[in-house]
Amino acid sequence: MKRVKRLAPLALSALLLAGCGGGKSAEPTTNEFPQPATTTMSADPGKDAIQAFVAAAHAGRADAMWDLLSTASKRRLGPTIARFRTRGAKRLAKNLGSFGRYNVIVSERITPEFGVVAVDGSRVVEGRRLREVYAAALRLEGEKWKVELGGPVHVRAVGPDPGAHEGVVAQLAAAVSGKGGTGSAVVYVDGLTENPKVYGTASNSTLVVNFEPALDPGRHTVVVFGNVGRDASATGWWFTARRR
Repeated sequence: MKRVKRLAPLALSALLLAGCGGGKSAEPTTNEFPQPATTTMSADPGKDAIQAFVAAAHAGRADAMWDLLSTASKRRLGPTIARFRTRGAKRLAKNLGSFGRYNVIVSERITPEFGVVAVDGSRVVEGRRLREVYAAALRLEGEKWKVELGGPVHVRAVGPDPGAHEGVVAQLAAAVSGKGGTGSAVVYVDGLTENPKVYGTASNSTLVVNFEPALDPGRHTVVVFGNVGRDASATGWWFTARRR
């Protein structure tokens, strides 16, 4: 598949640079992760990383999750594996480990250092099975992509809200905040890249995607990646449009 991605430029240390107007790309995203120089190469190392991480969380294997985390994430969630076992590992096992069947809906390299992956599936919460989208940034360390969690860059939904059932959806928005350095952001809707408009201040930007025509009725997924300087994060959610 052809690689299609539009970066929304951010300058969170100064003024925000305006992005292009909204509009859905005609093609789905694909990954372009660099491959290690071996005779057996994975077709999608980003997908491999998140699948291994979900499996480790499901099995409650703190050591396996620890090995899949980036060095920066280990410092934040540890900083030792002993501390990680008592704090971060249990939280990840409870949340990400409760995923049942899921599909990888985004797996793409964004910058030389960062990529993004996202899964769409369901997990059990207090005895109920709920649909959920989980997204994470990946950081390249050597020849391996590691899961990046708990960083200083914050990415959140503005609207429609996660799990919302809306009437007509002709616009969606997300926020990216961080300090120091320039950065970029990518918005995916139903696995396709979008052209957001970017608004904001020196410490907080809002990405807005307009749809003309409005989105089709049904369930839609959103994944937003943002990086500022040497840090990155991602978030994902879903909502339903009732009519066009």
